[in-house]
Amino acid sequence: MNKPTASISNSVFLLFIIAVSANLRMSVTAVSPLFPQIRASWGTSSTFASLLVTLPLLCFAAGAVVTPAIVRSLGLKATFTVMAAALGIASVLRPATPLLLIAGTVLVGLAIACLNVALPILIATLHPDRATQLTSYYSLSQSLFSAVATAAVIPLTSMIGWQNTLRIFAVPAIFVAIFAVVLPLPAVQRTTAVGKDTPHSARHLKDLLRDSYAWLLAGFMALQSMIFYSLSAWLPSIFMHFDASSQNAGFLLSIFQLIGIPAALLVSLIPHQRIILALNAAGYFIGIVALPFGTIGMWTAALCLGFTAALIFTQALALVTSSSRDPDIVAARSGFAQAVGYLIAASGPMIFGWLPSVMPGGWSGTLWVFAAVMAVTIAIGAAAISRDRKEHGR
Repeated sequence: MNKPTASISNSVFLLFIIAVSANLRMSVTAVSPLFPQIRASWGTSSTFASLLVTLPLLCFAAGAVVTPAIVRSLGLKATFTVMAAALGIASVLRPATPLLLIAGTVLVGLAIACLNVALPILIATLHPDRATQLTSYYSLSQSLFSAVATAAVIPLTSMIGWQNTLRIFAVPAIFVAIFAVVLPLPAVQRTTAVGKDTPHSARHLKDLLRDSYAWLLAGFMALQSMIFYSLSAWLPSIFMHFDASSQNAGFLLSIFQLIGIPAALLVSLIPHQRIILALNAAGYFIGIVALPFGTIGMWTAALCLGFTAALIFTQALALVTSSSRDPDIVAARSGFAQAVGYLIAASGPMIFGWLPSVMPGGWSGTLWVFAAVMAVTIAIGAAAISRDRKEHGR
């Protein structure tokens, strides 16, 4: 693989990571508070509104499959430039009509998917020795900008309208596109010599399907994503099931999102992945068990589940990014893990929305299913960490 023609300072590289990360979630999560305004303006159905969240997740899965090939073909520099520009253009155009909102949402999802997979490849290419630390900053920035955007959309809508509020999301995307043009990023990503930890052919789908490490990473990414998006969709309903008012349920959801901001830093501060996984197991357990215990229990659940959701997401990204010192292998595994992950995550809100109608006790019974999925997630994470230690001596 060709090296950049000039070096990039650590501070500038970190700024670029933060700038890219700012775009990777807020264009999806910050749309949900605008559903009432969109439906009132255009008379659309609740199904139409739900597509604005479901479609990006499906696009994340599809985009993750093709991104490694795009990066190898275009190179990292062109990939970041083109995808960031596409995200900016889609953000500007999609509030114009209902059809453009759907089409623009698809383009937003595909562009974010490519950026989401390309960023770990860039980190593994330029700073493989700092993969865990830089991934934690990447995850923290995602959570921070997503939380800020979610909190700001309603006040902004009251001032400039929901269409112009959505268009503001184009600003950080265009900034990344310009930044990518200026920075000396690798121009061309070519096949590199592959380390001994995985066969060279792991880039190809048939060999990825035989790569047990890739499956562990995909399973871990899939289930933690399913839990996060299902909780994001249904926590207010769960809180109201346990007698919270709609206003308090919405406030607790914002706490669930905001508390994840400091969680991402722990992955870089704690050197042992098993300790981080133990914290995730404890957070899941306390959060689920606390829910039925009144106001204090719901606050405890919002804090523990929100913190854990961010922490385990960062750990999943870190395990993918550090799974090999070969950027080609990281690219293949990252694309595979995120494709499987977001495909399953897209089904999560629908499944968990249906379960209360068939489970004894409604949401109370459904919490047992959440707990089971969380336990399987931790078990797969433990297996992935064991594989990492075995192959790389970490």
